[in-house]
Amino acid sequence: MNALEEIKGVIPSLNEDQIEAITTTDGPVLIIAGPGTGKTLTLVARTLYLLVSGKAQPEEIMLTTFTEKAAYELRDRVSQLARKINYQGQVHLLKMGTIHSLCNEYIMKFLSYTILQKGYSVLDELTQVFFVYENFDEIITPRDGKFLGRWSNKWNAIKEIIPYLNKIIEEIIDISQLENSGDEFLGVLSACYKAYCKKLFESNRVDFSHLQKIFYELLNNNEIYQKIKSKIRYIMVDEYQDTNYIQEQIILKLATPENNVCVVGDEDQSLYRFRGATVRNILEFPKHFNNCKQIKLTVNYRSHKKIIERYNKFITSINWDGFRYPKEIKPDSNAIFPEYPAVFCIWGKNEEDEAKRVVQLIKFLKSEKIIEDWSDVAILLKSVKPEHSSHYIQTLKENNIPYFSPRAKVYFENIEVKLLLACYSIIFGFYGDILKNSSIREYIEEAIKLLGEVISSTLKDYIKRKVQQIEKLKEDSLDLTILDYFYQLLAYQPFSSFLNDKNKAYNLSIFSKLISVFQYYYNISVVTSKNKEFIKYHLFGSFFNFLIQAGIDEYEDPYNPIPKGFVQIMTIHQAKGLEFPVVIVGSLHKRFAVQKQVDRDLLPFSKRGTFETERQMTEFDRLRHYYVAFSRAQKLLVLTTPEKPQDWFSPIWEELGQYPYVEKETLKAQKFNSKPQFIPKKSYSLSQINVYQTCPQQYLFYKEYDFQPSRSAQVLFGSLVHHTIEDIHRAVLDKKDFTTSDIENWLEQNYKALLLSGLRPISQTQKEVALKQVINYFKQNQDILERISETEVDVSVEKEDYIITGKIDLLTSKDGKFEILDFKTPPKQENNSELIDRYFKQLCLYGYILKERYGKPVEKMYIYWTSEERRKDALMEMRYSEKDVEEAGRYFDEVVRKIKEENFKVSIPPDTEKVCRECDFRFYCSQNGIIKFKTKELEEV
Repeated sequence: MNALEEIKGVIPSLNEDQIEAITTTDGPVLIIAGPGTGKTLTLVARTLYLLVSGKAQPEEIMLTTFTEKAAYELRDRVSQLARKINYQGQVHLLKMGTIHSLCNEYIMKFLSYTILQKGYSVLDELTQVFFVYENFDEIITPRDGKFLGRWSNKWNAIKEIIPYLNKIIEEIIDISQLENSGDEFLGVLSACYKAYCKKLFESNRVDFSHLQKIFYELLNNNEIYQKIKSKIRYIMVDEYQDTNYIQEQIILKLATPENNVCVVGDEDQSLYRFRGATVRNILEFPKHFNNCKQIKLTVNYRSHKKIIERYNKFITSINWDGFRYPKEIKPDSNAIFPEYPAVFCIWGKNEEDEAKRVVQLIKFLKSEKIIEDWSDVAILLKSVKPEHSSHYIQTLKENNIPYFSPRAKVYFENIEVKLLLACYSIIFGFYGDILKNSSIREYIEEAIKLLGEVISSTLKDYIKRKVQQIEKLKEDSLDLTILDYFYQLLAYQPFSSFLNDKNKAYNLSIFSKLISVFQYYYNISVVTSKNKEFIKYHLFGSFFNFLIQAGIDEYEDPYNPIPKGFVQIMTIHQAKGLEFPVVIVGSLHKRFAVQKQVDRDLLPFSKRGTFETERQMTEFDRLRHYYVAFSRAQKLLVLTTPEKPQDWFSPIWEELGQYPYVEKETLKAQKFNSKPQFIPKKSYSLSQINVYQTCPQQYLFYKEYDFQPSRSAQVLFGSLVHHTIEDIHRAVLDKKDFTTSDIENWLEQNYKALLLSGLRPISQTQKEVALKQVINYFKQNQDILERISETEVDVSVEKEDYIITGKIDLLTSKDGKFEILDFKTPPKQENNSELIDRYFKQLCLYGYILKERYGKPVEKMYIYWTSEERRKDALMEMRYSEKDVEEAGRYFDEVVRKIKEENFKVSIPPDTEKVCRECDFRFYCSQNGIIKFKTKELEEV
């Protein structure tokens, strides 16, 4: 049986275009995949076809996509299909992820060839804003009384300048061209860009755009390029219409010279111009080659044929002038389409009336059991900020219909957040007359008033004590970080009860991250007499002032972004890649603006120059935007507005029936079965499982809710030793000569990098102990160093419904057999301890994975206790058998089962001295009777 027959055996429904896309593997291939045409299925099957046919080993295939969620889905679906066709290869070795994650992976591997150092941190959208704010005076240049001569407001200048900084990198613009352009704004901009880059790399940080640039520079180093390229034979890129210029150049470089590159996408669904993406990449892809094969997937398996007819008419309603591949999406010819009003409109007298009619429709669909769950309905809007979504939300609330809209930027409207900010404002003295000129005066005053209505006597006494502590600070400091106050507050009502509510707990977790960001970016370790005034004015006057006005998103579960039991209210961008039985599209009366200024200023200096005209940018983008919205619908598409829609909606709006005057009887007869959203398997690291076994509450708070720790000196010590020992191993693998002096330098560099990552400093004595452990290991283990095969080896085991991941510290080889070393920095444990048993099970799993991956047995397994001075005391050998491996597998299954069942109750309290003393939740657990742990510190709280 050949590879195609094997795949068709488990996917018999493949059509001829999909088969062609799957089997056309060599040379450049462009797959234009319209909405609902089985794009992901085709990509997954194509990957397995390459593997089963023997054209490539898993590690020789690179598969990249736009979002982490899409990458998870591809990973799991490839694995599922591999099991169905009984493919025995190691599919986890596929190079799979977002372009950013793959760039990051290679940068870490070839770090010494880049401008970055170990422990570099990657700025996300929020932290990039605060990085510019932190270095504002050195980056942003004032001119004519305005910043860069354009913006008078500081935060507005930051928001506007960041797209310019990113675009310069993504379009690979020669900065000297901007300097010499003769344009005053561009001249000042070039200076800002240089200052930004200087500060970025001085602090060992990198933004998403620079991740790509640094990787691109690695590819232009011929030595590194050959090392990377030699292990990549086939490249597949999903969502190619959403890539930018530097991503295109990376992909083309990696594909050369065989050009076994397949890009998949749909120019009609290009949405991310505002993030630097350009539809130009997919439209011009064939021009890079002499023999590019073009395949179109046009059979839609998602939507009712009436929906397809309507959005086809909409997308073809203008002259695309060569900026679109000609195609027509067709319904599945084998499907049966019941006769009912699949597309209609709602036209309210005003927003309140419109929302009322929308909610009446949703209630009708649920009461008549046309839909099974509230989550079968998605309301898609251009924006979900309050000015766009509040009338829907208010009406859903009035009708007791649950809704989910985490990106409405209303995080600061949650009661738990308001109460926390009220407590902080009182503790640090940001209230009363100080608020007079503050733009968040009303918010803080309302929050304090709300606190007064619910505050308990114990919480009031706590706040009073903390206020007095800060007021008495004259020449000294408190052993308290700003984040420590947060964890102490959690011990009191109402905050302690908020931790029992999952949504509120996630919001509290976000608050812990925000405070941590503030401490990190303003370099504040503890509260002192010198910085208490700075904290007061900058925490509120700058930091929260900006966040409250800009708004931030609430928590979204990356593994399950569409929770059951809630009507979904989301942006059209959020809905990309999703589908729903019922889609209600609003904002049809609103104007559609396109960000043009950045492109207008910078694209003339790109190596490619400009592309569409400004008129075309607006016309094309608005049709693509709403085409994505309309094509999310499976069974029912509803267009809703409180005013006359914009004229360009006429092709889809004309002649639509209006609810509630549509044919309800035929609609009543329908049953729209939910198609479950794909929920990827969750990964559990072995360190996470160890945390659960130590304390289920710690797992819940730190790993499930992802609270940001405040106390992490112990983490820094262990990481410092691990990182420096890894430097030794890496130097040995690279055949570099080094001395103990080099080791001292590596440890110092690692220490600085760990501090920059937000960990708390350790004492000079502890640093000396860490260095002593590392040098002692180096001197006593020359024979081990001679046998190194790999260091920091990522391993994983895929189970039926989850994935276990881990990292082997050191892998050595002797007589064709492996030896595993796992380094531990705490004091050596007794042989019969519970912790040793956990470590043993972990090593058993490592041994099993290595045998499966390499076909070679693991001869010996060791724990190496770096705190022991003599090697014979440090090396603890552990032998295992097949029975031990099976028992370890059952053990991990049992622990994960408890986690998945949300069994986080502490039945056996942990060792309070070893576990609780450094845990931020010791106040909460002590106050709530989970542990009995009394210290002077707790009494003061």
